[in-house]
Amino acid sequence: MTQSAVTEAPVTPQKPRKPPGRWRARLIVLFMVAAAVVVFVRLTAIRKTDAALVDLGTVTLTAQPIPVETPRPGQVTEVSVRAEQVVKAGAKLGVVEVTTTDSDGEPVLKKLTLVAPRDGIVVDQPVTMGSTLQPGQPFVELYDPAELTFITDVPVADLPELSAGMVAKLEAKGLDRTVKATVQRIVPRVTGADEAGAAPGFLRMVLLPASATEVRDLVPGMRFTGAVDTRTGPAGPKLVALR
Repeated sequence: MTQSAVTEAPVTPQKPRKPPGRWRARLIVLFMVAAAVVVFVRLTAIRKTDAALVDLGTVTLTAQPIPVETPRPGQVTEVSVRAEQVVKAGAKLGVVEVTTTDSDGEPVLKKLTLVAPRDGIVVDQPVTMGSTLQPGQPFVELYDPAELTFITDVPVADLPELSAGMVAKLEAKGLDRTVKATVQRIVPRVTGADEAGAAPGFLRMVLLPASATEVRDLVPGMRFTGAVDTRTGPAGPKLVALR
């Protein structure tokens, strides 16, 4: 066989391979775009959430005091309760010795037992034995833990955003949980006096615990911080209409 009779197989030209770095760069770009979208969505959600929250500043847990008094002047001869003690309606709290008159008009000493008018908790130490009490002067004060409320001062400018029934989340130092409360009402001002005690430009707002279990182990006077979520609660009249 001669050299001229040999034919060479045709050579198929190969396409140049794309450098792997280009795909890696594209993947990085796509990842960065996706991450930017996620961050944008989260920031938008945070902005919407922040816009829906009305800051409440300092919120105080309060209780309506239930005074236990003597109807006549007298001297305390017995003290049967102590501060923070839980008492039932009709429980003996102490004894006061009062002066009355008999059928002949002669003065006589009589022991008057003071009892709890309702279930409650003793706020502070009663007056000491030997003390003299006058009508209107409490021997001791109770509070009903089922009737605890929160109060705070809110700017009048925030009232158009608020309505009764909106939910607030409250936190306190040393408390390992969030307490929920609902907006109840604004305390009206009295002409010539500021019964609400709020500073100029503010009104006092009352919030109720979402349930009795929220505050059953808390003490009046505790201070909280928190905010009202304006996206919650019924679409009722705004508090600005209740002034």
